[in-house]
Amino acid sequence: EPPQTGRLALYLLGLRATCPPPRSHRTLVTWLKHHLEEDWIGKRDGHPLTGFYQYGLGVLALCVHHKRVREGVIRRLLTAQNYGRLGHHGSLVDTGAVVALAFTCLEQRKLVGTNLAAELRVAAHDISRDIAELQGSNGIIGNIYSTPWALQVFLATGVCQTESEFSRGMAALLENLEAFGTAATMAQVLPVLHGRSYLDIASMHCQEEPDTLTPLDMEPLAEVPGNKTVQLVVECPLPWCYELRLYDRSVPVPASASLLDVLQAAAALEPHVFKFHTQDTPHGLFLTHVLGLEARLEKRNYWQLLRGPDTPLQMGIADYRPKDGETLILRLSEW
Repeated sequence: EPPQTGRLALYLLGLRATCPPPRSHRTLVTWLKHHLEEDWIGKRDGHPLTGFYQYGLGVLALCVHHKRVREGVIRRLLTAQNYGRLGHHGSLVDTGAVVALAFTCLEQRKLVGTNLAAELRVAAHDISRDIAELQGSNGIIGNIYSTPWALQVFLATGVCQTESEFSRGMAALLENLEAFGTAATMAQVLPVLHGRSYLDIASMHCQEEPDTLTPLDMEPLAEVPGNKTVQLVVECPLPWCYELRLYDRSVPVPASASLLDVLQAAAALEPHVFKFHTQDTPHGLFLTHVLGLEARLEKRNYWQLLRGPDTPLQMGIADYRPKDGETLILRLSEW
Protein backbone atom coordinates (compact mmCIF):
# COMPACT_ATOMS: atom_id res chain seq x y z
CA GLU A 1 0.00 0.00 0.00
CA PRO A 2 1.16 3.61 -0.54
CA PRO A 3 2.41 5.51 2.52
CA GLN A 4 -0.40 6.97 4.65
CA THR A 5 1.24 10.41 4.58
CA GLY A 6 -1.90 12.52 4.44
CA ARG A 7 -3.90 10.55 6.98
CA LEU A 8 -1.07 10.64 9.52
CA ALA A 9 -0.50 14.36 8.85
CA LEU A 10 -4.16 15.19 9.52
CA TYR A 11 -4.05 13.13 12.71
CA LEU A 12 -0.96 15.00 13.92
CA LEU A 13 -2.57 18.36 13.14
CA GLY A 14 -5.59 17.36 15.21
CA LEU A 15 -3.36 16.00 17.97
CA ARG A 16 -1.45 19.27 18.22
CA ALA A 17 -4.73 21.16 18.55
CA THR A 18 -5.65 19.04 21.60
CA CYS A 19 -2.49 20.10 23.48
CA PRO A 20 -1.01 16.61 24.01
CA PRO A 21 1.50 15.89 26.79
CA PRO A 22 5.13 16.58 25.81
CA ARG A 23 6.81 13.78 23.83
CA SER A 24 3.56 11.79 23.52
CA HIS A 25 3.67 12.05 19.73
CA ARG A 26 7.42 11.71 19.08
CA THR A 27 7.05 8.28 17.45
CA LEU A 28 4.26 9.51 15.15
CA VAL A 29 6.36 12.45 14.00
CA THR A 30 9.23 10.06 13.21
CA TRP A 31 6.84 7.88 11.21
CA LEU A 32 5.63 10.90 9.26
CA LYS A 33 9.20 11.79 8.31
CA HIS A 34 9.66 8.18 7.20
CA HIS A 35 6.46 8.35 5.10
CA LEU A 36 7.68 11.49 3.33
CA GLU A 37 10.83 9.67 2.24
CA GLU A 38 8.95 6.51 1.24
CA ASP A 39 6.49 8.66 -0.68
CA TRP A 40 9.28 10.12 -2.79
CA ILE A 41 11.15 6.84 -3.32
CA GLY A 42 8.04 5.51 -5.06
CA LYS A 43 7.51 8.68 -7.12
CA ARG A 44 5.94 8.54 -10.59
CA ASP A 45 6.64 11.15 -13.28
CA GLY A 46 8.09 13.55 -10.73
CA HIS A 47 5.10 13.21 -8.38
CA PRO A 48 5.15 11.58 -4.93
CA LEU A 49 3.41 8.23 -4.77
CA THR A 50 0.46 9.69 -2.85
CA GLY A 51 0.49 13.08 -4.63
CA PHE A 52 1.63 16.58 -3.71
CA TYR A 53 -1.52 17.20 -1.64
CA GLN A 54 -0.61 14.55 0.92
CA TYR A 55 3.07 15.40 0.67
CA GLY A 56 2.32 19.06 1.43
CA LEU A 57 0.12 18.03 4.36
CA GLY A 58 3.03 16.05 5.76
CA VAL A 59 5.39 19.04 5.65
CA LEU A 60 2.70 21.28 7.17
CA ALA A 61 2.07 18.86 10.07
CA LEU A 62 5.79 18.60 10.86
CA CYS A 63 6.10 22.38 10.87
CA VAL A 64 3.08 22.80 13.16
CA HIS A 65 4.83 20.41 15.57
CA HIS A 66 7.94 22.64 15.36
CA LYS A 67 9.97 19.94 13.61
CA ARG A 68 12.60 20.85 11.05
CA VAL A 69 12.25 19.37 7.57
CA ARG A 70 15.17 18.50 5.31
CA GLU A 71 15.76 21.19 2.69
CA GLY A 72 15.63 18.51 0.01
CA VAL A 73 12.05 17.66 1.01
CA ILE A 74 11.06 21.34 0.83
CA ARG A 75 12.80 21.78 -2.54
CA ARG A 76 10.65 19.02 -4.02
CA LEU A 77 7.55 21.12 -3.31
CA LEU A 78 9.20 24.32 -4.53
CA THR A 79 10.21 22.66 -7.79
CA ALA A 80 6.69 21.33 -8.28
CA GLN A 81 5.26 24.80 -7.74
CA ASN A 82 7.75 26.45 -10.09
CA TYR A 83 6.99 23.96 -12.87
CA GLY A 84 3.21 24.00 -12.43
CA ARG A 85 2.94 20.41 -11.19
CA LEU A 86 0.69 21.08 -8.20
CA GLY A 87 -2.45 20.63 -10.28
CA HIS A 88 -4.89 22.56 -12.41
CA HIS A 89 -8.29 24.11 -11.84
CA GLY A 90 -10.06 22.40 -8.91
CA SER A 91 -7.15 20.20 -7.83
CA LEU A 92 -4.83 23.24 -7.68
CA VAL A 93 -6.88 24.79 -4.88
CA ASP A 94 -6.53 21.90 -2.42
CA THR A 95 -2.95 21.02 -3.28
CA GLY A 96 -1.76 24.59 -3.72
CA ALA A 97 -3.38 25.59 -0.45
CA VAL A 98 -1.67 22.95 1.72
CA VAL A 99 1.67 23.67 0.03
CA ALA A 100 1.26 27.44 0.57
CA LEU A 101 0.35 26.85 4.22
CA ALA A 102 3.41 24.61 4.63
CA PHE A 103 5.68 27.24 3.05
CA THR A 104 4.23 30.02 5.20
CA CYS A 105 4.57 27.93 8.37
CA LEU A 106 8.23 27.11 7.67
CA GLU A 107 8.98 30.77 7.04
CA GLN A 108 7.06 32.16 10.01
CA ARG A 109 8.38 29.58 12.48
CA LYS A 110 11.94 30.28 11.26
CA LEU A 111 12.59 26.60 10.56
CA VAL A 112 14.59 27.37 7.39
CA GLY A 113 17.46 29.64 6.45
CA THR A 114 17.01 33.28 5.34
CA ASN A 115 17.41 32.67 1.61
CA LEU A 116 15.05 29.70 1.51
CA ALA A 117 12.54 31.59 3.65
CA ALA A 118 12.45 34.37 1.06
CA GLU A 119 11.79 31.82 -1.71
CA LEU A 120 9.01 30.23 0.28
CA ARG A 121 7.35 33.60 0.95
CA VAL A 122 7.29 34.48 -2.77
CA ALA A 123 6.01 31.00 -3.71
CA ALA A 124 3.21 31.13 -1.11
CA HIS A 125 2.04 34.53 -2.36
CA ASP A 126 2.14 33.31 -5.98
CA ILE A 127 0.01 30.29 -5.07
CA SER A 128 -2.44 32.54 -3.22
CA ARG A 129 -2.92 34.69 -6.31
CA ASP A 130 -3.34 31.63 -8.55
CA ILE A 131 -5.99 30.25 -6.21
CA ALA A 132 -7.85 33.58 -6.10
CA GLU A 133 -8.14 33.55 -9.89
CA LEU A 134 -10.11 30.29 -9.71
CA GLN A 135 -12.95 31.83 -7.70
CA GLY A 136 -16.33 31.48 -9.41
CA SER A 137 -19.09 34.05 -9.64
CA ASN A 138 -20.84 32.30 -6.72
CA GLY A 139 -17.84 32.89 -4.44
CA ILE A 140 -16.80 29.23 -4.37
CA ILE A 141 -13.10 28.59 -5.01
CA GLY A 142 -12.58 25.25 -6.78
CA ASN A 143 -15.49 23.53 -5.04
CA ILE A 144 -17.23 24.05 -1.73
CA TYR A 145 -14.81 21.72 0.07
CA SER A 146 -11.76 23.46 -1.42
CA THR A 147 -13.00 26.90 -0.41
CA PRO A 148 -11.99 26.62 3.30
CA TRP A 149 -8.47 25.65 2.23
CA ALA A 150 -8.26 28.72 0.00
CA LEU A 151 -9.52 31.02 2.75
CA GLN A 152 -7.02 29.55 5.21
CA VAL A 153 -4.26 30.51 2.78
CA PHE A 154 -5.60 34.06 2.47
CA LEU A 155 -5.63 34.35 6.27
CA ALA A 156 -2.16 32.86 6.73
CA THR A 157 -0.40 34.82 3.96
CA GLY A 158 -2.41 38.05 4.20
CA VAL A 159 -3.04 37.87 0.43
CA CYS A 160 -6.63 38.73 -0.59
CA GLN A 161 -7.68 38.87 3.08
CA THR A 162 -8.96 42.44 2.77
CA GLU A 163 -10.21 42.05 -0.79
CA SER A 164 -13.50 40.84 -2.25
CA GLU A 165 -12.22 37.29 -2.83
CA PHE A 166 -12.18 36.61 0.91
CA SER A 167 -15.58 38.11 1.71
CA ARG A 168 -17.27 36.37 -1.24
CA GLY A 169 -15.67 33.07 -0.24
CA MET A 170 -16.89 33.46 3.35
CA ALA A 171 -20.39 34.25 2.11
CA ALA A 172 -20.34 31.09 -0.02
CA LEU A 173 -19.29 29.00 3.00
CA LEU A 174 -22.07 30.39 5.17
CA GLU A 175 -24.60 29.56 2.46
CA ASN A 176 -23.37 25.96 2.17
CA LEU A 177 -22.54 24.92 5.74
CA GLU A 178 -24.80 21.88 5.43
CA ALA A 179 -22.20 20.37 3.05
CA PHE A 180 -19.69 20.01 5.90
CA GLY A 181 -21.07 16.93 7.62
CA THR A 182 -17.96 14.83 8.31
CA ALA A 183 -15.26 15.33 10.93
CA ALA A 184 -12.61 16.00 8.27
CA THR A 185 -14.62 18.65 6.43
CA MET A 186 -15.67 20.30 9.69
CA ALA A 187 -12.00 20.49 10.69
CA GLN A 188 -11.27 22.44 7.49
CA VAL A 189 -14.10 24.94 7.80
CA LEU A 190 -14.21 25.64 11.56
CA PRO A 191 -10.87 27.51 11.77
CA VAL A 192 -11.92 29.78 8.90
CA LEU A 193 -15.25 30.61 10.53
CA HIS A 194 -13.22 31.86 13.51
CA GLY A 195 -10.75 33.80 11.36
CA ARG A 196 -7.98 31.23 11.86
CA SER A 197 -5.88 28.81 9.84
CA TYR A 198 -4.05 25.59 10.68
CA LEU A 199 -0.94 27.73 11.23
CA ASP A 200 -2.49 29.13 14.40
CA ILE A 201 -2.23 25.66 15.96
CA ALA A 202 1.56 26.05 15.95
CA SER A 203 1.41 29.13 18.22
CA MET A 204 -1.31 27.92 20.61
CA HIS A 205 -0.72 28.37 24.33
CA CYS A 206 -1.90 25.13 25.85
CA GLN A 207 -3.58 25.38 29.24
CA GLU A 208 -5.28 22.90 31.49
CA GLU A 209 -8.94 22.98 30.53
CA PRO A 210 -11.84 21.01 32.03
CA ASP A 211 -13.32 18.29 29.84
CA THR A 212 -16.66 19.95 29.10
CA LEU A 213 -17.33 18.51 25.65
CA THR A 214 -20.66 16.70 25.35
CA PRO A 215 -21.96 14.68 22.38
CA LEU A 216 -24.33 16.47 20.05
CA ASP A 217 -27.56 14.62 19.37
CA MET A 218 -28.08 14.81 15.62
CA GLU A 219 -31.66 14.58 14.44
CA PRO A 220 -32.11 12.25 11.46
CA LEU A 221 -33.22 13.81 8.19
CA ALA A 222 -36.98 13.86 7.83
CA GLU A 223 -38.37 11.27 5.45
CA VAL A 224 -39.90 12.75 2.32
CA PRO A 225 -42.99 10.84 1.15
CA GLY A 226 -43.30 9.58 -2.40
CA ASN A 227 -40.83 8.50 -5.06
CA LYS A 228 -38.60 10.02 -7.73
CA THR A 229 -36.77 8.87 -10.85
CA VAL A 230 -33.10 9.64 -11.48
CA GLN A 231 -31.29 9.13 -14.78
CA LEU A 232 -27.98 7.43 -13.98
CA VAL A 233 -25.19 7.68 -16.56
CA VAL A 234 -21.67 6.21 -16.51
CA GLU A 235 -19.08 7.73 -18.87
CA CYS A 236 -15.56 6.53 -19.62
CA PRO A 237 -13.65 8.66 -22.18
CA LEU A 238 -10.45 7.84 -24.03
CA PRO A 239 -7.84 6.57 -23.32
CA TRP A 240 -9.52 4.26 -20.80
CA CYS A 241 -12.50 3.20 -22.94
CA TYR A 242 -13.39 3.14 -26.62
CA GLU A 243 -17.06 3.84 -25.92
CA LEU A 244 -17.89 6.98 -23.94
CA ARG A 245 -21.31 6.10 -22.48
CA LEU A 246 -21.27 2.72 -20.75
CA TYR A 247 -24.52 2.95 -18.82
CA ASP A 248 -27.69 5.03 -19.13
CA ARG A 249 -30.75 3.97 -17.13
CA SER A 250 -33.71 5.48 -15.26
CA VAL A 251 -33.60 4.43 -11.61
CA PRO A 252 -36.73 4.75 -9.40
CA VAL A 253 -35.95 5.52 -5.73
CA PRO A 254 -37.71 7.01 -2.66
CA ALA A 255 -38.05 10.79 -2.69
CA SER A 256 -35.49 11.23 0.10
CA ALA A 257 -32.83 9.01 -1.54
CA SER A 258 -29.19 10.09 -1.76
CA LEU A 259 -26.86 9.40 -4.69
CA LEU A 260 -25.58 6.39 -2.75
CA ASP A 261 -29.16 5.11 -2.52
CA VAL A 262 -29.50 5.58 -6.29
CA LEU A 263 -26.37 3.50 -6.92
CA GLN A 264 -27.59 0.78 -4.59
CA ALA A 265 -31.00 0.76 -6.29
CA ALA A 266 -29.37 0.45 -9.72
CA ALA A 267 -27.28 -2.48 -8.47
CA ALA A 268 -30.42 -4.16 -7.10
CA LEU A 269 -32.31 -3.66 -10.38
CA GLU A 270 -29.54 -5.11 -12.56
CA PRO A 271 -27.04 -6.93 -10.32
CA HIS A 272 -25.24 -8.50 -13.29
CA VAL A 273 -24.94 -5.18 -15.15
CA PHE A 274 -24.39 -2.39 -12.62
CA LYS A 275 -21.77 -2.94 -9.94
CA PHE A 276 -19.85 -0.41 -7.85
CA HIS A 277 -17.54 -0.26 -4.85
CA THR A 278 -16.71 2.53 -2.40
CA GLN A 279 -13.90 3.26 0.01
CA ASP A 280 -14.37 4.87 3.41
CA THR A 281 -12.07 7.90 3.84
CA PRO A 282 -11.83 10.77 6.35
CA HIS A 283 -13.85 12.82 3.85
CA GLY A 284 -16.64 10.26 3.51
CA LEU A 285 -17.32 7.53 0.95
CA PHE A 286 -15.38 7.70 -2.33
CA LEU A 287 -16.25 5.75 -5.46
CA THR A 288 -13.42 3.41 -6.41
CA HIS A 289 -15.01 0.94 -8.91
CA VAL A 290 -17.92 1.38 -11.31
CA LEU A 291 -18.86 -1.33 -13.85
CA GLY A 292 -15.58 -3.04 -13.07
CA LEU A 293 -13.50 0.07 -13.87
CA GLU A 294 -11.18 1.14 -11.07
CA ALA A 295 -10.07 4.70 -10.36
CA ARG A 296 -6.47 4.40 -9.23
CA LEU A 297 -4.07 6.89 -7.67
CA GLU A 298 -1.13 5.76 -9.79
CA LYS A 299 -3.20 6.31 -12.95
CA ARG A 300 -4.13 9.79 -11.67
CA ASN A 301 -7.84 9.27 -12.32
CA TYR A 302 -11.01 9.35 -10.24
CA TRP A 303 -14.77 9.04 -10.57
CA GLN A 304 -16.10 12.55 -11.03
CA LEU A 305 -19.71 13.19 -9.93
CA LEU A 306 -21.74 15.54 -12.11
CA ARG A 307 -25.28 16.78 -12.43
CA GLY A 308 -26.21 16.70 -16.11
CA PRO A 309 -25.13 18.03 -18.43
CA ASP A 310 -21.80 19.11 -16.89
CA THR A 311 -22.08 20.56 -13.36
CA PRO A 312 -19.72 19.04 -10.74
CA LEU A 313 -21.44 18.06 -7.51
CA GLN A 314 -20.39 19.89 -4.36
CA MET A 315 -21.19 16.94 -2.07
CA GLY A 316 -20.23 13.28 -1.78
CA ILE A 317 -22.33 10.29 -2.81
CA ALA A 318 -23.78 9.78 0.66
CA ASP A 319 -24.76 13.43 1.14
CA TYR A 320 -26.10 14.57 -2.23
CA ARG A 321 -29.85 14.15 -2.72
CA PRO A 322 -30.86 14.46 -6.39
CA LYS A 323 -34.16 15.92 -7.47
CA ASP A 324 -36.84 14.08 -9.40
CA GLY A 325 -35.91 13.82 -13.09
CA GLU A 326 -32.30 14.83 -12.52
CA THR A 327 -29.48 13.26 -14.56
CA LEU A 328 -26.45 12.14 -12.58
CA ILE A 329 -23.20 11.32 -14.38
CA LEU A 330 -20.33 9.22 -13.06
CA ARG A 331 -17.37 10.14 -15.29
CA LEU A 332 -13.91 8.59 -15.09
CA SER A 333 -11.69 11.69 -15.14
CA GLU A 334 -8.04 12.65 -14.81
CA TRP A 335 -6.71 14.85 -12.04
